[in-house]
Amino acid sequence: MRTPVASRGFTLMEMLVVLVLMSIAVGLVGFGLQQGLSTASERRAVGDMVEALRATRVRAIVTGQPARTEFNLRKATFKAPGKREVHWPENLHVTMQTASDLGSSVEFYPDGGSSGGNVVVADGDRRWRIDIGWLTGSVQVRSL
Repeated sequence: MRTPVASRGFTLMEMLVVLVLMSIAVGLVGFGLQQGLSTASERRAVGDMVEALRATRVRAIVTGQPARTEFNLRKATFKAPGKREVHWPENLHVTMQTASDLGSSVEFYPDGGSSGGNVVVADGDRRWRIDIGWLTGSVQVRSL
């Protein structure tokens, strides 16, 4: 008579270990994905602000008339001339440093210059600064 051969397969303990490891991995991927989406929306908001400022500068040069990008810090919005009003995410804290007589707006002139200033966008420890040059009207963004 033959002796029974041990069946090949996984034990219950091995299956449980695999399930625990898979659930940990899925949890970590989900957390990382959530953080990545948050950062993407912040970068998109900063990019939209830069785009609005640059479009306003071009408009001033092309039309030969001063043009302003208006920021409403209470409503968390900004608007370039001829464009729709854009809301930034509520989790972003935006501060501005501009010429006092312009309030929370940046004005660009037909010669390419501007009123100058900067916009700081922050979310916790992540911060970006948008610099607007008064002489050339250049708009530059950098991570702080």
